Amino acid sequence: MYSSGNPTNVANPIKDASCQVDIKTTSGRLTLYQTTLCEKISWDKLNTNMVLDPGGYLSPYNQDDIQLICCQADASVLWLVPDVVQSRFVHSLDRKQDIIISFTWILTRDRPKGKEVVKYDRVIESRDLPNQSDVQKVLNGSMNGFRIKNVYQRYFRVTGSGEVRPLEQEESFVSADLILNRNNYEWWSFHDIQPINVSECGRFTGPVAFVISEEIPPQGILGDTLSKFSIWGLYITFVLAVGRFIRLQCSDLRMRIPYENLPSCDRLIAICEDIYAARAEGELGVEEVLYWTLVKIYRSPHMLLEYTKVD
Repeated sequence: MYSSGNPTNVANPIKDASCQVDIKTTSGRLTLYQTTLCEKISWDKLNTNMVLDPGGYLSPYNQDDIQLICCQADASVLWLVPDVVQSRFVHSLDRKQDIIISFTWILTRDRPKGKEVVKYDRVIESRDLPNQSDVQKVLNGSMNGFRIKNVYQRYFRVTGSGEVRPLEQEESFVSADLILNRNNYEWWSFHDIQPINVSECGRFTGPVAFVISEEIPPQGILGDTLSKFSIWGLYITFVLAVGRFIRLQCSDLRMRIPYENLPSCDRLIAICEDIYAARAEGELGVEEVLYWTLVKIYRSPHMLLEYTKVD
């Protein structure tokens, strides 16, 4: 049972996580780094002897809602872009086109229904991008990697309605080196230049983030409504909309009294029946005279009162 007066929310943890880095020019978009190998660790399973939150960003939040996401540094997919496509992309950088690099977290939860998948997409600011020449050198094989500053914020929260809101602390931004490994195969790697020392992440030394997944109301009609639209959506729907409908139904009642609270409507009903009979007999002239007589009665409150008097 869900009590709207004293709601009891339930945990809504992250069930699956992945991330990727994309580069885009006017010639198109390429995905450089992508991994689906991310481990989700709840706060109570972390080593309490380690200082995981030196800035105190997580202290205002419930520890049951906090998870540590640790992703593998090496991409889970190979770099399989054909040489001809890669060559054209490198040549497009010769024209000094602006490049856009974006980092995306893709998080999956059980609820709310219809908003299970949440994306945190951040476009890197131009001052934090690598030089275009460095990107060209990596793609043509003369360099191994390049550095991107302020890729994403390490601390962010996912609201009950499915919105991602980074915590507003500039010092929590993550900068990384993006490396193109060349062996028998080619693949990208993401290396945090200032990684946090978390033993629980183990071999997962790539993108790391602290995610606060807010609690949501339990299942049910009211709970699902709150989780999808929040308390403001519920207020607007049921209080403003329904209240306005009732107000429209009850407004201007005094203006309808002369036409709805009549002592006797027998004469008016008789005129309506005569109009119907004249139309059925084809007496259109008589029908029109009776119609305008009825209109004239309703236009005059005095005549309406006379025609509706009780005999």
